[in-house]
Amino acid sequence: MTLKELVNLHAKENVLAPETIKKYHSVASIFAKDTGIDEMLSITHKTILDWRDNILRRSSAGNWNNYHRHMKALLQTAVKSKLINKNPFKEIKGIVHYPKKHHLLSDSKIKALFAFCKSIQYGWFWSCVITTLHYTGIRRKQLVALTYADFDLDNQQLTLRASSSKTKRQYTIPINDAVISSILLIKQQTKHLNQNMHAQIFNITLINPIYKAKKMDIEHIAKFFQKASEQLNFKVSPHRFRHTFATKLANNGKTSIKTVQNLLGHSSVHTTLGYVHSSMEDMIQAINLLE
Repeated sequence: MTLKELVNLHAKENVLAPETIKKYHSVASIFAKDTGIDEMLSITHKTILDWRDNILRRSSAGNWNNYHRHMKALLQTAVKSKLINKNPFKEIKGIVHYPKKHHLLSDSKIKALFAFCKSIQYGWFWSCVITTLHYTGIRRKQLVALTYADFDLDNQQLTLRASSSKTKRQYTIPINDAVISSILLIKQQTKHLNQNMHAQIFNITLINPIYKAKKMDIEHIAKFFQKASEQLNFKVSPHRFRHTFATKLANNGKTSIKTVQNLLGHSSVHTTLGYVHSSMEDMIQAINLLE
């Protein structure tokens, strides 16, 4: 079986999102290009070690861990399907890796982003997007998938459907007044379009006539944040809001990590811990608690 066929089998067995399937194909393609091996049965322990060393010479431990995780999952599907007896990627561990990138957005950076929105056309809409990301920590895919049917004003909740969730689970999160006001503002600004309950809440194509599409997608969000990052001279993205959201909650001394996990929709608390970052101020406060 070729690696491409294995990816297709893995996707079928696990019901993966199109973006996830694309990622698996990409990793399998990188492996085949680097090693010259496209047949699953030709993968050996030495092949993987040589590939790892190749990746580390040209890239980072973080990238190797990412590739290793994807390939291990693919080969595990082969084991479960009884195509091979053991998974060679399980015999090789990932590498301890401490990312250098700082994922958090300070209050001053968030303030600067809102100020940027005031300076651009349709900035009010993007302020609503930022407010929602800031106070919910949801992914951009979840944001563009939201419809008015998912918005429960009476109970102040948003339902995040399984189709837009990375873990393929539907779950509900509470929302504060700022998010509610943002959604109601968008609804008010687009009420002349007579949208039904299944219409997108966040849809810039309804508001800005330069867009030819009828629905907003994650690329519209990516382009906005790319433009904002260039103008502000610092990196800002939905995922950084997600990291900031998680860290602020986990470090406030009142919120349990289990609550943060549920708000982020993670299936494992270990994933949540990867989103929580300690600042020097947090560490100083911890040390000062010692007697």
